[in-house]
Amino acid sequence: MDTALENGDFARAANGRPYRIGGTDEIFQRAYIRLTVPAGAFCYDAALGSRLNTLTGDEPDPDAQALSLAQEALRTLPELSVQSAQYEKTTPPAVRVSLRCGGEQKEFEVKL
Repeated sequence: MDTALENGDFARAANGRPYRIGGTDEIFQRAYIRLTVPAGAFCYDAALGSRLNTLTGDEPDPDAQALSLAQEALRTLPELSVQSAQYEKTTPPAVRVSLRCGGEQKEFEVKL
């Protein structure tokens, strides 16, 4: 079980208190954290995070590189599979990552 997060803070139930999540919601939340935190930025666990922020869009195949980096960041979550990753030349640039856990699929946008 984990505490639900929303917009960088604890998500709140109708009574104003944080609430707990489990199952696939918890796994997807852990994946989102690992994708959005730059690798090495969390002092309590230097292995947590991704190197997605190193993408420039000038790579020969930025989508393939994004897929590889997303898989690398999520290797500690074996119940998840990365279905796809697409580099988007937006302002700011982003990577759209599609994940599958059990029978559920979820897509995240990671701003770089």
